[in-house]
Amino acid sequence: MVAEFRNDSIPDRLPKRVFYGWWIVLAGTAIFIVANGIGFYCHGVFLDPLGMQHGWSKGSISFAVTLYFFTAGVMGIILGRQIDRFGPRPVLILGSLVTGLSLLLLSHVKELWHLYAVYLLMAVGWSGTSLIPINTLITNWFITRRGQAISLTMTGLSIGGIILVPFATFLISRWGLMVALPILGALFWVVIIPLALFVIKQRPSDIGQFPDGEPIVDSSEGEISPAPGYASQMQEWTRLQAMRTLAFWSIVVAFFLAMTGQVAYLVHQMSFLSETLGLAGAASAVSITAGASIAGRLSLGSVIDRLDKRYVTMGLCLIQALAILSLAYSNHVSVLYLGTLAFGLTMGSILMMQSLIIGECFGLVSFGTVSGSVGLFVSSGAAIGPTIAGVIYDATHSYQKAFIIFAAVSLMAMLAIFFAKPPRKFPIPKVEKRGHQICS
Repeated sequence: MVAEFRNDSIPDRLPKRVFYGWWIVLAGTAIFIVANGIGFYCHGVFLDPLGMQHGWSKGSISFAVTLYFFTAGVMGIILGRQIDRFGPRPVLILGSLVTGLSLLLLSHVKELWHLYAVYLLMAVGWSGTSLIPINTLITNWFITRRGQAISLTMTGLSIGGIILVPFATFLISRWGLMVALPILGALFWVVIIPLALFVIKQRPSDIGQFPDGEPIVDSSEGEISPAPGYASQMQEWTRLQAMRTLAFWSIVVAFFLAMTGQVAYLVHQMSFLSETLGLAGAASAVSITAGASIAGRLSLGSVIDRLDKRYVTMGLCLIQALAILSLAYSNHVSVLYLGTLAFGLTMGSILMMQSLIIGECFGLVSFGTVSGSVGLFVSSGAAIGPTIAGVIYDATHSYQKAFIIFAAVSLMAMLAIFFAKPPRKFPIPKVEKRGHQICS
């Protein structure tokens, strides 16, 4: 395999300018605010009113979320390889168009099968605007600062929860689903599509830059080479090669289990908390969850590049388990808020760790392919969790047993991630300074 930089645009003396990767981070943050603020956080906001409006059970409407995340996982396998080959721009544009249209259609559903059909379509669109395209971009643009860059970008996910959950709740309570859902859908068109068209660049080499913006200049020859760590990231993995490693399955099992509990609680958080806190109080608690996830992610992002990511993930899974367990056994207002706060501190960070560990184990060349393959399994966990919670609630009229299960699987995830060590496929490629090529 040969990966070549276009170096005709790089002068002998590099000008001091802002590394374009930080503009990618800013654009990715804005995309996450919209895509995940609506497509990840808001399911409980508009599914509960739909269920009450049509008399559907929690188990029935939760199955829509199961279809949603499972479909998004299947799409991840398809999109990951395409993004590696053609870049994220067409995927982001098409995904935004489809998701916006789906939210418009969601405001007109009358039958339960309508809900499932629209959610399938929305999942296809949302998968093209979410984690895989954006995290592939960040992985391409950053190596030594990857943890910091991903943590900053993924604050958009939490900011989206802080802003868009109360915004969606306000729209629905004031004007109803017929007005609220088209407005939310339009945000995909007016925010994400312009950013994809005018800001997004697939790789640093597209504009004559290096990852992290830090090439090394050889003082004796005056030649430019990539920053340290770049060569070790250039090994290419096919899907089957990655799936033959212990690291791949350790990542799959750990994040499948962690996201089963995490997404289940997120989807049912509004319903669970509103029983004690009321609708406004529950919306505030969701915002606290999102705010805490920002604080946790930024704090962790400032040091994560110097820490063992496996042990960090183990600690996060332990905190998630304890937070969910505290919510299962208490309906005291202060405990609910504290449990929500603790859950928020781990929530965004666990999702961030998935991308960081994949990048560390399998590099940047095949990140989209491997991430999409992992995503199919992880999305399956995110898919079944809400349905499990809904079915248990319908049978027992309580979330307690479901939350105990989700705390247990979070502890199992803590053990599984220990085995996610970078595999060795073949010798690390050598870096040739002359011509700026990385060859194997």
